[in-house]
This record gives sequence, structure tokens and C-alpha cells, in this order.
Amino acid sequence: MQKRLALILLIVISFPPFLFSQSREMGIMVGMMGYKGDLNPVMYSPKSMNIGIGILYRRSYSNHWAFKAAINYGHIHADDADAKDAWSNNRNLMFKSHIIELTGQYEFNFLPYQTANPATKFTPFILGGLSIFHFNPKAYYKNDWVALQPLGTEGQGTAQYTDRKKYKRTSAAITFGGGFKFKIARRFGLTIESGVRRTYTDYLDDVSTTYADPKAIRTENGKTASFLADRSLEKSPGGDIGRQRGDKAKKDWYMFTGVQLTYTLSKRYIDSCRPFRLKLW
Repeated sequence: MQKRLALILLIVISFPPFLFSQSREMGIMVGMMGYKGDLNPVMYSPKSMNIGIGILYRRSYSNHWAFKAAINYGHIHADDADAKDAWSNNRNLMFKSHIIELTGQYEFNFLPYQTANPATKFTPFILGGLSIFHFNPKAYYKNDWVALQPLGTEGQGTAQYTDRKKYKRTSAAITFGGGFKFKIARRFGLTIESGVRRTYTDYLDDVSTTYADPKAIRTENGKTASFLADRSLEKSPGGDIGRQRGDKAKKDWYMFTGVQLTYTLSKRYIDSCRPFRLKLW
């Protein structure tokens, strides 16, 4: 499924620029990246947000339709110490991870708008598309941040848990959201946007299923893996085996909310929603 989505994304990113020759713009984005998953059930929780940045290319092929390709980078994190329920506090897990994504999105403007069109001023819009992203969850241990995927903290890579394979750190997501676009100067536009990503992985936070046998993890993956697999504040040796560690029925999400500043590269535009009329500055 992820390979198919990756292929679709490449086709989507490549297709519009060759089919249309309308106005185009480039820009930068600065905002906040957040996460929703086993260690944080609320998408827009301030405690899980970190600064994110990105660069984008937008091709408008009418006043109402546009395509955007972007590369975004940011961090997500969560800590059970910040949870409000006793069960999560006792689980005592935490992580941080960078996110770097390539995304292709179609945008629909509710009002006529192009940065290259001097007659348009602002519009609300919605977006939808696909993203391919890389992540690498880490936990703080002995004064250092340790990558968790190689450790197999839920028994991945051990002979006792052959059904648990180490997850891939590159995955895909369906992206949707919306915002507002404003024309702030002759060739400059400002966009306020929030987009959420429904991913195809449950391991953004390295948490998904149940506690594995600590002896199996320690024997095959090492002492560090065994310790980071179960950091419960109240536990007895082997007492957590098979108990819930995460919820594998729910995939993880992340979001990127921010402000985009764009500069139009075009001195002309076309509104193909009307009978293809080319207008010049």
C-alpha cells in the first residue's frame, strides 16, 4: 500500500506542471508540527508541538484550482509524564522524532484567487493530497537520545515474536486540511494553513501493541532495549508481559500548521473555470 501511494504521489507531483502552463509561485512556510498517537491523544495539544519549516511550489491552473508540492521538516514529541490519566503516567514512556516529508496537494479556492491575478484579494480554501515522510523515534537514556526502531522494544526481531517485524521508518500519509490565502502585494501572497496527515504507521512513537517478554528482548536485543521496552513506574519482573502498551487498531497522525509567504513567478494568469481567457498584467 505504501509503495502504491508513493508511486501515486510521484505521478501527482509530476503531472500538473506538464499539463498546464498557468501562474506559478514559490515560497517558504514556518509553523508548528504536532502529533496524535498512543502517547498523545489530542492532535493540537501545545505540549506536543514543535517548530516546523518548509519550502513550496504552487501551480495555479485557474482562479479556483491549484496544485502545491512542498518539502517540510519539523519535530514531534510526547511524554507520558504530561498525561492526565494514571495509567499513562505509570507507563512512563516518552519519545521525540524528526519528520521530513514530501507532499503533493490539490487546493480548491472558494473565491476566485491567484497571486498573479491583481483582481483577486483573498479566499478560504481546502486541500487534499498525499505525503511520503521519514521519521526516527528516539528516547532519552543515560544522557543521550537513543534510536528506538533498531532496538525492537516490542519484541521485533526476536525468535519468540516472529510475527512482529521491525517497522519501516519511511511511510505514507493521506493529507487534508484548509486555510486562508491573502494577497499582500503585487506579487506576494500570504497563506495561513493547517493540514493533518493520517499515516499508515502506528510507530511514530515506537508504541503499538503489547509488552513483550523482557528476557527475550534482553537476550537478543540487549539491556538498553529491555529497559526502554518497559519503563513502568510500578512493575514486577515479567508482570507486564502481554499487557497493553499501545493501541494497534489506531494509526498515528501528525499535522503541520503555519504561515506561508509566496512570490509569484508569473506576470500572467488564466482562469480555466471560465472560457479560457488569458489576462495580462
